[in-house]
Amino acid sequence: MNLRTRAAVTGGIFGLLIALVSGGNVGYLAGIIAGTIAGILGTSEPAPKTPREGMQLGVLAGLVAGVLAAIGVALRTWIDVSTAVVGASAATLPMLLAGTLLLAGACGAAFGWVRGMPHPWDRNGLYIGIVALAIAFPFIDQALKLQFLNAIIPVLIFVLMALGLNIVVGYAGLLDLGYAAFFAIGAYTTGMLSSPHFGVNLPFWIVIWIAAAVAAIFGIILGSPTLPLRGDYLAIVTLGFGEIVPISVNNLDHFSLSILGQQIIPDIDLTGGPKGINPINRPSFFGYNFQAAEPIPWYFLILAILGISIFFILRLRNSRLGRSWAAMREDELAASAMGIDLVHTKLLAFAMGATFSGFAGAFYGAFISAIFPDAFRFDVSVMLLCMVILGGMGNINGVILGGLIIQFADRLFLPKFSELVQHLLQNSGNDVLKEIDFASNFRMMLFGLTLVIMMLVRPEGLIPSERRRRELHDDSPDLPQKQTSLYDTEAA
Repeated sequence: MNLRTRAAVTGGIFGLLIALVSGGNVGYLAGIIAGTIAGILGTSEPAPKTPREGMQLGVLAGLVAGVLAAIGVALRTWIDVSTAVVGASAATLPMLLAGTLLLAGACGAAFGWVRGMPHPWDRNGLYIGIVALAIAFPFIDQALKLQFLNAIIPVLIFVLMALGLNIVVGYAGLLDLGYAAFFAIGAYTTGMLSSPHFGVNLPFWIVIWIAAAVAAIFGIILGSPTLPLRGDYLAIVTLGFGEIVPISVNNLDHFSLSILGQQIIPDIDLTGGPKGINPINRPSFFGYNFQAAEPIPWYFLILAILGISIFFILRLRNSRLGRSWAAMREDELAASAMGIDLVHTKLLAFAMGATFSGFAGAFYGAFISAIFPDAFRFDVSVMLLCMVILGGMGNINGVILGGLIIQFADRLFLPKFSELVQHLLQNSGNDVLKEIDFASNFRMMLFGLTLVIMMLVRPEGLIPSERRRRELHDDSPDLPQKQTSLYDTEAA
């Protein structure tokens, strides 16, 4: 199987699974996703020489992927009709199949045409196309009545945190197992300063910056005692910090301070304890008040925050500080010998990584309009680390992809898959199978199994940095180098 066929099949499998698990009008979305994946991957290596050639290859790959997605649509419709699901009907199947194929072919053609453009328009056009799809998604969601938007917003919040963790783990090489603590700090800062809890009702647009700054300060506080530590010892300290913060906010509903018998701070409720802080004020923009029932403004707000964050992270990576992080990650002793201030560099890595988690925490608090200690458990830090590792440490595109895959799987795909299997078991006619609670017993097992297989098959991640790829594949041919500045080169 050549690369182009493999790309088309990969996109088709994604589309088939999405259509099979979700059913209904999601088939159209499955066609878009299948065609996009097939169009991008199917025209990557070797790249087409002209836009016309790219469009032809993209259409072919998109249609192959669309056929597989259409099979998923047909199977799900057959399951729904045969098990008498309420509202299921085969009357709309021809339109669903035709729409899935057309959308897959159109998306494949569009991205194939972009890939055939001369450099750098091929890369820039690809990014523009992905951004255009992201902007159009809320309207697609409304038109198809998918109601996915409320689930997508938390996905993007986690992607923002994964990008911040990538600074610490991917760029600086510092293993942080307590990253969710900064998420909690940002959220609770927002809760304290933008709610009736203390009677302080600062605007969201001010509080989000304060939350990021407070998270950065705590990042420096965490980084200071860990400066001499490396590897496992650093991981243990950050793990401890990640456990201290949620336990603290869970028990700071009664806080007082006395010195020599004199009460300096009376008994106050700092964090609300187990009941959290509720409600938290939502943002307003030129007279428009954000509401929970209207997710589109929230979606575009987190999309804007994500875009600005990516821009600044790219600038950081290509700056002198970013090169210092890379040098420190490879060899601290050599970096120090070359004149890099390891103390300053490490502290900035922790502070910068915590800043983006603070932004995410502030947005999360305003979006949910409440915060509770249970939302910042250790499994959040593990989930974020899995996103970075799955996507590819040190690669922004990879981290975004890894975050989207894990969060989509955890919040959308696996719950829908559990519902489908549970429905089939209940309609199997077998009393033993009817008693199996698939949703609670197997959902997380499937998630963990996917990660284990991924680490065995592709430990460098889906889109690794070139340096990481060479580390894990010493037998690969040397990659050509291109000069990016007078003193710096990177893999072409």
